[in-house]
Amino acid sequence: MADTKHVFLTGASGFVASQILAGLIEVRAALPNPFTPVPDIALPAFHHPQSSPTLTTTQRGYLVTASVRTPAKAEQILALHPSWACQLTFVYITDVAQDGVFDNVFIKAKQPLDYVIHTASPVNFDVTDFQRDLIDPAVQGTVGILQSAHTHGGPQLKRFVLLGSAVSCLDSFQDISVASKPYTEKDWNPVTAAQAIASRNPVLGYSASKKLAEQAAWALMESQNPVFDLAVICPDIIIGPMLQPISGPKAVNETNSFAVYNFMNGVYTQIDGLTFPFYHFVDVRDVALAHILALTIPAASGQRILVVSGLITPQFVINTIRKHFPQLHGRVMEGEPAQILPRGNEPTGWDTSRSTEILGGKDWTYIGLEESVVDTVRSLLALEAGWGV
Repeated sequence: MADTKHVFLTGASGFVASQILAGLIEVRAALPNPFTPVPDIALPAFHHPQSSPTLTTTQRGYLVTASVRTPAKAEQILALHPSWACQLTFVYITDVAQDGVFDNVFIKAKQPLDYVIHTASPVNFDVTDFQRDLIDPAVQGTVGILQSAHTHGGPQLKRFVLLGSAVSCLDSFQDISVASKPYTEKDWNPVTAAQAIASRNPVLGYSASKKLAEQAAWALMESQNPVFDLAVICPDIIIGPMLQPISGPKAVNETNSFAVYNFMNGVYTQIDGLTFPFYHFVDVRDVALAHILALTIPAASGQRILVVSGLITPQFVINTIRKHFPQLHGRVMEGEPAQILPRGNEPTGWDTSRSTEILGGKDWTYIGLEESVVDTVRSLLALEAGWGV
């Protein structure tokens, strides 16, 4: 496998990372669809640009070293996806914020690493200590792995791709009732750690953690000038089918829960007063593909790349589920089908033209909301069957 490029992927049991892992291992660049799944995993087909310059080689996939918290997590991943074993090695990182915890990944790698994709960062709104549970793991984990890569990665390490967030670009204090000029990659959220902590609002805490982690990454790149470069993928609300191990209904990832599953599981029972923290989304398969493309696209170097498909609202999700799954009418409220946006909400949009050009221009298209919600619900129903719900 000497000619196969080696990628280190953190947080491999997570929602986004599982889709990235599938793409890294199963990429078939010589075929029309480079993400054709093998039969044993029932992987939903990746949506992708048809003529990206990064997909013209005959490389059959990447060799991947992936971090998870425990050996049990690794066993769960391979139990779901046994065909991945031949190209996948696991390392165990229990605390991403621990100083030097990533050093041995680079020092002891049997084949030097060519790329890093860092996704391990908390996405959990059910926390009380924002500094300890959100901000510190995000910032210290990002700085720590960048420092390890710089010190021990070697001269062949080409690029570090960071899973950031569109919340780093939006203004958390903007009046939601009046749309403003669309956000771009040049914008930064004004929220500070002190403001987030004082607010006791977990969404604000999460927003601060993502912004501060990304800013710390760019600061390290500027101060230490490593041999590799950096690209940051900034998605908005991520929904879509799940490939990660999920033990039960309460283990569904945060964004799929609040944006889709809570309409099915009895958490949301009335439309009045129901809002989302943000009103734009992107499908997880597009997010995964953006990470994989960003490994090798020259234009991604030193860039923030926004990935946003379109509008998502509670009523949009309700209408889509009830349209495609009549058997769920008893579980999913009707709401107000004609009132798409919650009253008084006019969310600011996104100008993603620059990022779209980087990812493939006219050949890059996003999965739409209807397809994404339908595939998410199908994934949830399949999981429920396994859980006995």
